[in-house]
Amino acid sequence: LAGATIVVDAGHGGKDIGARGLGPNSEKVINLNIAMAIASQLRERGANVVTTRNSDTFIELNDRADMADRTDADLLVSIHADSIKDSGITGSTIYVSRKASSESNRAAQSIRASLERAGIACRGIRRADYRVLSWHSRPAVLVECGYLSNSSEARLLCTDTYQQKIATAIVEGIANTFGK
Repeated sequence: LAGATIVVDAGHGGKDIGARGLGPNSEKVINLNIAMAIASQLRERGANVVTTRNSDTFIELNDRADMADRTDADLLVSIHADSIKDSGITGSTIYVSRKASSESNRAAQSIRASLERAGIACRGIRRADYRVLSWHSRPAVLVECGYLSNSSEARLLCTDTYQQKIATAIVEGIANTFGK
């Protein structure tokens, strides 16, 4: 990963708490913890890492997307946790834009495979035009790390051990994308 520039976006923050879940922590806290673990592991592997936030602050969506272009990022990875009315649904989900580049699709496939190798259920790769995916010209993925609306997954997502497990799997997927 030496020389690669990766933008790590901890979704939500500050006044925007994100999804409310059944666990003790809000989405913004979980996202930040996982994103900081990803950033640290990527730096250890020699990547140039830019974080959209490294504390509980609110960053506009357009500013998050702009960071990808401003830094000429090789990849933007946005970290989130999901919530849905059906509390039985679990698993991570990876998103790319509707007009995703081959690099974005390759990163999504690699991260999905890495999550599955780590024993983290993955609901697959989906397409959506979220701003962090489509309002810039760089490769990007958004990872929903699990469902806060499922009580057992929400509890897991609030633990340091599980946050590190997810972060490590995502980093492995990113590293594999770049053949490192």
